[in-house]
Amino acid sequence: MESVLKKFKPFKTTGHLSIGKDSKSIKTEEHEFSYSKKLSKGAAYIFFDQESKDRNTLVIIEEGSQLCNIMENAYGMEYFLSNKELDYLIAVNWYAIEGAGLAKNWFSELAKE
Repeated sequence: MESVLKKFKPFKTTGHLSIGKDSKSIKTEEHEFSYSKKLSKGAAYIFFDQESKDRNTLVIIEEGSQLCNIMENAYGMEYFLSNKELDYLIAVNWYAIEGAGLAKNWFSELAKE
């Protein structure tokens, strides 16, 4: 968690999570349960608000592209998402899903659909 936060330097790591500069944003309402289908193959690492009691919790999903299927019944959750290689950082909040690194390309594709 610390390494990916240091690499991408998100604007907000508590409250409404946000990456800010050098990220691409898509609307949560339109993409909350579909954006993960664009993730590269492999595990995805989910972590949460960095000032909450869960700040040291890391959840590993073996196939990150399935995350949206898992989260369909958890509307409105806010979390960060990355991978072992630190290729991307995604911040999901109530209003927007922001992606940095490789996620910017995936989000550009989603915005065109």
